[in-house]
Amino acid sequence: MAAPLQIALLIAVLALPGVSQGSTTLTFAFSEKSAPYSSLLDGKAVGLFPDVVQLAFSFIPDYTAASLVTPWARAQYNVRHGINDGFMTYPSESRQDYAVFSAEPLFTQDFGHLVYSADNPNIDVIESATSFADLSGLRVIVESGSKWEDNNIPGYLERVPGQHLDAMMHLLMLRKAGDFLVQPAEDARLIARQLGYSQKLKVRKVDFIPNSQIPFHIGVSRKLPNAKEVINQIDAVMQSPEFQSQSSTLMEGYR
Repeated sequence: MAAPLQIALLIAVLALPGVSQGSTTLTFAFSEKSAPYSSLLDGKAVGLFPDVVQLAFSFIPDYTAASLVTPWARAQYNVRHGINDGFMTYPSESRQDYAVFSAEPLFTQDFGHLVYSADNPNIDVIESATSFADLSGLRVIVESGSKWEDNNIPGYLERVPGQHLDAMMHLLMLRKAGDFLVQPAEDARLIARQLGYSQKLKVRKVDFIPNSQIPFHIGVSRKLPNAKEVINQIDAVMQSPEFQSQSSTLMEGYR
C-alpha cells in the first residue's frame, strides 16, 4: 500500500493552490550593454527589462521565463530564427514580421527630459524654457550617430557630439562643453551615479520634445508554435491590478 499512498499524496500536493504541475520554459534574450534596462552582471541578466519580464511570468503558471544576455544584434537574430523565444523591445514593423507583441507596452521610455548641471550658468534659461526655441542660444550634447536626436532636436541648436553616454555626461559635467542633454531620466541618473555626478545632476521633465515616448512591449518569436497563446496570457496579466501595482513599484526603483 506504500506506493499507492505516495502517489495519492503527490496528487493531493500538486492540486494545492500555488503548486506548479510543470511549466514550459521560454528563453528571453536581452542586450548585454543597455543598463539600466539590461546588462550582464556576474553571469546573470540584470536590469529593468529582465525584471519586468520575470514579474509578468510570475503570474502565468503555464510558463517560466529564463533570461539570456547577448549582443543586441544577436538577440534579434535569435528571436527572428526561433533560437530564443522572445525579447522586450520597440515593436517596429520589421520586428512585427517575425515576432508577436503584447497589445500594450510594459514600459515606456521617456526622452522628454532636459539633463543639466546644477552649476550651469544658464540654468535659469533651461528651467524656464517652454520650447526648443527658448534654448536656441545654448549647446546640446548629442550622441554621435543618433538618428532619434537628428530627427527630434532642431538643427538650429548648436550640437556637441559625444561618442557614448558616459562621454556625453563627462562633456556636460566635467568639461562643461555643452549646456544640456535630452535623455530619459533613468539613463541620466544611472550614468551620473556611476560617474560620481549625482549631487550636481538636474533633470527637468518638459512637454515640447517630439516623439519622446518610446513604448517597449514583450515580443515572442513567430517560430514558437504557441506564440499567440503566450501573448494572450501576457495581455491578460497586464490587466491585473496586482501586476500593475507591482510593476509600478518595480519601475519606480529604477527612476
